Order: sequence, then structure tokens, then C-alpha cells
Amino acid sequence: MSEKSESLIVYYSRTGTARQAAETLAASTGWGLAEIRDEKPRAGLYGDLRCVLDMLLHRTSAYRYEGPLPGDCAHVVVVAPVWLGRLAAPMRKFLLDHAPFSGSVSAVCVMASRGGFRAEDDIAFLTGKTPAPALVLKQRDVQSGAAAEQLAAFAAALRRGQTTPEAIVRPAWISPREA
Repeated sequence: MSEKSESLIVYYSRTGTARQAAETLAASTGWGLAEIRDEKPRAGLYGDLRCVLDMLLHRTSAYRYEGPLPGDCAHVVVVAPVWLGRLAAPMRKFLLDHAPFSGSVSAVCVMASRGGFRAEDDIAFLTGKTPAPALVLKQRDVQSGAAAEQLAAFAAALRRGQTTPEAIVRPAWISPREA
């Protein structure tokens, strides 16, 4: 039986924001990056319309991927955008094609304003693993650099191997504590 390779960051990014988060994590952890790309570009108004229709009609999305197989990795970090409150269609199709995952899974979901937690649920359902740690970021915070501290803490937790949800300290607006 062959030994599993280390860890891998797999990302999909239509606009470049999830790519920015993935590259930040890769720089902090030293882990490899693997990109999922649309088979047909999603630029412009037609691309926007395809995104909306893929989500509303639950369509699968053709993609290209040339990285290591997630099943061959001990740990996979999924970095993906949120479309219409759910995991982006190309990432959803990729995870469906490569499930179930044998190693552990973490996730970073980048949202405009909502849906990050549903996207985490989608990742858990598709991979058969609860992502831990998991982080939800706002698109504007990634683009402005305001999410750098959260990404650094996430990367530090990954480097230490902290993959249990209680070991990760998340901002109060993400995980408010009950009194």
C-alpha cells in the first residue's frame, strides 16, 4: 500500500478572489496548489448568466483539472467561491467526481455576503468529511487584504495539524458564543 502524499490546496476561482486566498495559504503552509478551471470561460455577462443558471437549475459544470488526485492526499484544503448562497458549480462537480475523500478536509469559502456556511455543508456532503478547520471570508475582505489575519490563523492551525473544530478560534461574527 502506498503512502499518501502530504497536503494539497485545491481551488476554483472565477474572479481571482478565491485564487488570492489559496495563494496566501500556499505561501503560509508551503503546500502545493491545484486549480480547477472552467472548460468554457465565464467572462462577461454571458458568464454571469451561466453561473446563475448552473446554480438555479442544479446543472453540472465541465471543468479541467491536472493536479494530484485528492484521494491520494492525506489532507485537502478546498478553497471556493459561493454562488447564490451555495458552493460554486465547478467545485461542486469536482468534489462529486472525486468523492469520497479518504484523508481529512478543510475549507475556505469566499462569499459576497451570505451562503458560506451552506457552502461548507455542501463540501461536507460531497466529500463525506466535515471540513475542519473551516473558514468563511467575505470577498471584499480578501480583495482588500483585511482577511490576511484570518488566513494567517487558518494557515497556522493547518501547519499545527489542528483539524478539530474546537481547536480553531473563529471571529465572533462567524461563530457567536451563546450565553
